[in-house]
Amino acid sequence: MKGFAGAFTLISGLLYVMLATNLMLVVAALPFWAFALVGDLRVTWLWAVLTAPLLIPALAGAFAVFTAYSVEADVSPVRSFWRAWRASWRRVGGVGLACWGLLVVLGTDLYVATRWGYGALALPVCTVLAGLAVMVWVTSCVGLLARPDLPRLAVVKASLYLGVRRGGWSLVSLAVLVVLAVIVWNKPAIGLGLLAAPALYVVWGDARHVLRSLLPASADVRDEDIVPAGQGA
Repeated sequence: MKGFAGAFTLISGLLYVMLATNLMLVVAALPFWAFALVGDLRVTWLWAVLTAPLLIPALAGAFAVFTAYSVEADVSPVRSFWRAWRASWRRVGGVGLACWGLLVVLGTDLYVATRWGYGALALPVCTVLAGLAVMVWVTSCVGLLARPDLPRLAVVKASLYLGVRRGGWSLVSLAVLVVLAVIVWNKPAIGLGLLAAPALYVVWGDARHVLRSLLPASADVRDEDIVPAGQGA
């Protein structure tokens, strides 16, 4: 379908996918977002830390929606999201929990170092390790969903190696996630209602570019799709 009708169908389909994904991200991790929407995360940060693992299958569901839309031309985000949400607990749950545990340890170490007066020394190390953990988790999540035939450890190793080797793309994804986190922290309604899915779409596109050599040829994005900033053509 070409011309104005084709462009309208493409844009309206993309908007529907984004808005539906935003809603499902909130529903899937409602305990995590609850206090962000009605309270102050600066007060309820401990609850946010404890419920953060709920974001693991939610992120996998969002990535599955983007794959179904961009690769398979499937505009059924609800079905794609919850199917991946149910299946991802076993496939990507362990990797996500390991990264979450590392982030908790790094945050605790940084807090202790700051109390002891070594915060300035610990901050760069903890920041780099936290960035690597998030990068590996996001990239491996895309890889694990796209290549269910590969062992999880092999995908994680490839995600670490390729993520560092193509560090520019990884830095773009980390920057997008940081900006999204800041917006959600200060304006949760805007961050969750409008910006979460588009931001994750960019992260998903960058991760696919990083893992291009790992992904099957059948997973190529359709040429007529709107490609997120940061993803190669």
